[in-house]
Amino acid sequence: MNHRHLSLRGAAWHVQRGVSLLFALLSLAAISLAAVALVRSVDSGTLVIGNLGFKQDATAAADRATEAARAWLMTPGRDLTVDSAGGVGYYATSQDGLDPTGRLTSATNRMAVVDWGDPDSCSCYPTTCSSCSRLPSNEISLNGGAVRARYLITRLCPVTGAVVATNACAQPAAVAISSEKARGELRVGTESRPSEVAQAPYYRVIVRTVSGRNTVSFTETVLY
Repeated sequence: MNHRHLSLRGAAWHVQRGVSLLFALLSLAAISLAAVALVRSVDSGTLVIGNLGFKQDATAAADRATEAARAWLMTPGRDLTVDSAGGVGYYATSQDGLDPTGRLTSATNRMAVVDWGDPDSCSCYPTTCSSCSRLPSNEISLNGGAVRARYLITRLCPVTGAVVATNACAQPAAVAISSEKARGELRVGTESRPSEVAQAPYYRVIVRTVSGRNTVSFTETVLY
């Protein structure tokens, strides 16, 4: 009787050892899967943060390209009534049918796109976009060459030429106030007379910057 009792206890002990091994293997598999998921999550988070950093770098550098465009506009003697030559990126009209990003044009809404100088800039032509003949400025190197930028300036006027009644350009709705009195008049106090002055039209500056990992950023600024 004692010998049989010991045999039964030994068999139960072996069964328990087998079940413990099974639970240990299942736990190890679960921990391995959790570790793989954690590593993938960390890698994805790092990739997203890196892309956001490049995006912010490109957007911040666009300010300097906008300043370069503004300096070009303010150069004395500049004729802003006509389109510029190639490599400058200036158009004396508003270019209403222009899609700077190339993402709005479609087979049902064909728009003109800008040849930004990349191999795929005109890849839509002539399938969906209407043309790819708009040329931006020459490339500007920023942040020690880490960021590349180009800009496109459009004058918000319907046609080229001087700003006249028949060329109703978009202009600031401001009227200058002159404090000068009419010559020869004698009046009490200092009466101010409003007098309209010529206002410069608005200019639209579109900047495209390319940062690390080919991160592309577009900014748009209106100047006058």
